[in-house]
Amino acid sequence: MKEQRKILGLPLPLYAVVFLLTVACMLTGCIPDSLVPAFLVLMVFGEGLNTIGNSVPVVKTYLGGSVICILGAAVIRAVGLIPQQTFETLDSFVNGHGFLIFYIAALITGSLFNIDRNLLLKATVKLLPVAVVSLAVGILVSGLFGMALGNGFWGGILYIGVPMTSGGMTAGTVPLSSMYSQALGVDAADVLTRMAPATVLGNCVAIIFGGLLNNFGNHHPEMTGNGVLVNDGKPVKKTPPMKPTFALLCTGMVIALAFYQLGAILHHFVTIIPTYAWMIIAVVLVKGTGIMSEELEDAAREWGYFAIHSWTAAALTGIGFTLIDLNTILKTLTPLYLIAVVLIVASITFTAAVLGRLVGFYPLEAAIAAGMCTTNMGGSGNVAVLSSAHRMELLPFAQIVTRSCGALMLTLGGILVQIVG
Repeated sequence: MKEQRKILGLPLPLYAVVFLLTVACMLTGCIPDSLVPAFLVLMVFGEGLNTIGNSVPVVKTYLGGSVICILGAAVIRAVGLIPQQTFETLDSFVNGHGFLIFYIAALITGSLFNIDRNLLLKATVKLLPVAVVSLAVGILVSGLFGMALGNGFWGGILYIGVPMTSGGMTAGTVPLSSMYSQALGVDAADVLTRMAPATVLGNCVAIIFGGLLNNFGNHHPEMTGNGVLVNDGKPVKKTPPMKPTFALLCTGMVIALAFYQLGAILHHFVTIIPTYAWMIIAVVLVKGTGIMSEELEDAAREWGYFAIHSWTAAALTGIGFTLIDLNTILKTLTPLYLIAVVLIVASITFTAAVLGRLVGFYPLEAAIAAGMCTTNMGGSGNVAVLSSAHRMELLPFAQIVTRSCGALMLTLGGILVQIVG
């Protein structure tokens, strides 16, 4: 007898009832600005989209559920199927009330404590040079396409290459628009409108590339460490499975949130370094020195696994609903502009794979962590890309690359606009 399909652990008919109940609440305005309805909408829609992405032929092979969660939610929003009250509630929950922070904090601590400390230190030292050189190639390609698009070499760099690689919208493109407006004496809103499509579209292309690279890795296992970055010639070490208890998961949650809070305190005093960067530094120091017991490290690791398995579809759907504006992209999109963005991401990705292999990384993991994650929209973009690539273990490295390279590109953009703007 064929096993009945389940979504969220529910038989399909019961899931359909919950889905219809959720939609009815949305349409009747019963989605107030609070945790419960927002969480329910993201869980129900997220797992539904994830199931579609992992079930439909061709789609499941080349994209998968993670990509469909993001793009499917973005399409639903773009065609106006999300009532305004629901959108505001989801936006507040995902971005204002910190659902993504809660989720990403669990992933960072869980994945860092899951890495061998020697490999962690070895990888971090080599990763940034690979990312910076890969970025330089992508910026050169953006200048060439700027000429083809009629914006000039420096125009392509300033309005396509730099925004794509500046670390996201709020931490990158928005401050860039302010810098440009001051230097050029124009309205910052006009500058932001011109740059935003490159930022959003670059992340979308990276998400799709992540799904394609995962499929490539399945057919070429010699090119991937299946989430392990450093290729030291030894078999990939598998962490033994655990049997987490409720108490252990609670301890892991507290550890993750405490590290995030430590990062927030350090950012308060040294604002040039973002909270997530401070958090990563703190976890790396604790992991590298071994001052925390193995039992507590395991608790953090298991909490990270729990977050991945429970809320990834919800988080990705929240990103699609609130952070991916397809209407903004479509207003500026031309075939040549799309080709430009695709080839910029491709050139960065390919360069990172080649250089990564030369310095002792698995090419596929290097292409993702040191390549595609330079074109992401901050932490949420990293989650989206790594989820589509099924390489969530790389999140700490992705955060290091995104934040460090984003700060570098902000500086470069501010200098270039003064010289050639």
